[in-house]
Amino acid sequence: MDTENLRSFLEVAEHGSFTVAASRLNLAQSTVSARIRGLEEQLGRRLFVRDRDGVTLTPAGRQFLPHASSITRTWEQSRQDIAVPDGYDSLLRLTAPAYLWERITSPWVEWMRARRPNVALRLEGSFPDLAIDQLAEGLLDICILYLPRPHPGIVYETLAVDQVVLVQHAAQTKPWTENYILMDWGLEFRIEHDRAFAGMVKPAISAGLVFIGLQHVLSQQAAAYLPLSAVSGHIERGEMRRIGNAPVFQRPIYLAYPSNPVSSDVLDVALTGLRALARDWAKGQGFSEGDRSLGMAGQV
Repeated sequence: MDTENLRSFLEVAEHGSFTVAASRLNLAQSTVSARIRGLEEQLGRRLFVRDRDGVTLTPAGRQFLPHASSITRTWEQSRQDIAVPDGYDSLLRLTAPAYLWERITSPWVEWMRARRPNVALRLEGSFPDLAIDQLAEGLLDICILYLPRPHPGIVYETLAVDQVVLVQHAAQTKPWTENYILMDWGLEFRIEHDRAFAGMVKPAISAGLVFIGLQHVLSQQAAAYLPLSAVSGHIERGEMRRIGNAPVFQRPIYLAYPSNPVSSDVLDVALTGLRALARDWAKGQGFSEGDRSLGMAGQV
């Protein structure tokens, strides 16, 4: 479907006039009319009715209006997302969980600027399923996520293993079980969690996003299982504390990228940097098997 036809449709719908729409689009009125006819033929429905008061939408036209607007916005956003800024040779787009910024994303930006200063960087944040679709469609180059979804043309590799630890707000004096939010890290975690805390009453509040769990612990003086990468700063500042003798779960962090990238040289440099930073981060965690670690793969 031609987006120019959609733009003509939206202009006519907004102004109720082919003449005004043609003027705003800097086109001949006959061109706008031809575009609308083409759109109507594609859809198999009339979109406008002409009368003495101007042009009005038919019921089918009113139903199509939000779809046309959404398609046009998505197209324009996609054009902006893939556009290379002036003065740069190419654009590399990465999405990663926000709480990995300090340990992975920010150092990686410095890595890329030092080694490929002619490459512009675009940093995104999105849900895993959406990110994988964007990778497949060429709207992303690299994705860091927790639950890989098989997709043709996409390569997955384990970047690092995060620790999921039980933390409690520092101001909470009661047992952590009395104000606990259950984080849903997937089926494996739920099984291991129930095994570790057999007989525990199911918490009234649960969440599936790190941001929600983190904010709940901070604002409600609660407890939760959260990635160490997300809470280590709060622990260092004395805002949270780890619960002693609680099981520690391991949570793989995956790297996803296209098997046939547009620019393999740039992608190779970017991936090399992420792998090196992840190795440094893993060494800094000081993880040991004595932490009663339990295997677990889930998603944010």
